[in-house]
Amino acid sequence: MSSVRILRETEDTVTISRDDWQRVQEELEDARDRAAVVERRAREHVVGKTAARADYLTAAEAMRLLNGESPVKVWREKRGFSQRALAAQAGIAASYLAEIETGRKAGRGDSLRKLAPVLRVPSEDLDSRRYRTRDPHYGPVVLRLSPVSAGVSPGHRGAWADRREFPTLGDALDFAGEEWDSLRTRAPWITGLDHWPIYNAEELVREIEE
Repeated sequence: MSSVRILRETEDTVTISRDDWQRVQEELEDARDRAAVVERRAREHVVGKTAARADYLTAAEAMRLLNGESPVKVWREKRGFSQRALAAQAGIAASYLAEIETGRKAGRGDSLRKLAPVLRVPSEDLDSRRYRTRDPHYGPVVLRLSPVSAGVSPGHRGAWADRREFPTLGDALDFAGEEWDSLRTRAPWITGLDHWPIYNAEELVREIEE
């Protein structure tokens, strides 16, 4: 982790700058992404790529999401559930599930958390915002990188050592593809300006390399 300058310290609290706090949060997110990559590769090693990738979206399914279709509906159909069966297993009303799938209701966090284990996907994958931002014209976005090395002052890591803003997602992906040899070792990921995740590190590897 990069060095963090402590501004004030008491017995119960430590005060750091907002920039340092943001960087710590980004590095924690990066660590989670790295763990997810390791976990996914370990699962592929145990059960085989074919079985593991049955949980990956096909190109047609991904296009449905990009076109604005409900991720709950896409994953429900992928898993072979009827609306009534999924609602019953998740413990939510079938009428409410129907409203989520038609877009009349966005789906509260607790509802998505109930649906996620039944559909065997992370709850964030059921949030429609995740897929609306996959449009190549969506922007602006930020390409984020893990720090070059721990203990190095931010001012000595280059002009954009941790982040670079692009007007659209397509621009960020084009740049990542062109510079992939140097970027890959720094586990890049892409977010919106509000830090909403668009591509985590594992997904970006698949997007660029597959």
